[in-house]
Amino acid sequence: MVGEDPSGALDYAQDALHAGVGWQARHCRALAQLETGDEESAATDLESLARLPAGRADGPTALDQAMLAREAADAWLALGQAARAQNCAEYGLTRQKQDQGLVIVLARALLAQNQIAHARDVLAGFFVDAPQPTSQGYVLLATAERRMGQVGPALEHVSKALALDPLNPEALLEHGIISEQQGHAAKARQDWQQVLELAPDSHEADLARQDLAVMAADPDAP
Repeated sequence: MVGEDPSGALDYAQDALHAGVGWQARHCRALAQLETGDEESAATDLESLARLPAGRADGPTALDQAMLAREAADAWLALGQAARAQNCAEYGLTRQKQDQGLVIVLARALLAQNQIAHARDVLAGFFVDAPQPTSQGYVLLATAERRMGQVGPALEHVSKALALDPLNPEALLEHGIISEQQGHAAKARQDWQQVLELAPDSHEADLARQDLAVMAADPDAP
């Protein structure tokens, strides 16, 4: 019900909790709270669920705890609380160390705190053993490398991201930034225009518009 009727799902979950249903009802309530705008309550409850003592017959498994920690970290990050997101993601990785979603949200939290080298090391270390790195992971690695001045490796990794998903707005935005830094203004403009076409209402589109505006205002831009 959460996607179609979050308010109804919230009421249903509350009734289930009153009836004594276990942690799954709290999980459903938190997901409904995310959809209805009560992100802080949801993030707090998700984190609390992730940290329930292990070994209880009616409690979440280690796999469940990793999922809950990932959802909590995402929620804290959306609230701008990157340190709490980092803490949740690091805890989740103690429950499921090969969870790529947790690695990605951890990297995002680290980048948000300007812990750029740490983010790069987390991603690069994970990709050594990752069976199937995602486009999103490669984009974040490229972003960290670019911000460290490592433009060559950044271009290599964002190109891998686009090879996996040619229509990834985040990858196209990053590829445009790297192209612009390398002096390829036409390529950058093409990437950013494609972001606007693919995801006009996204955060990536807002950044692409800003970059295009800066480029248009530069009298030396080709």
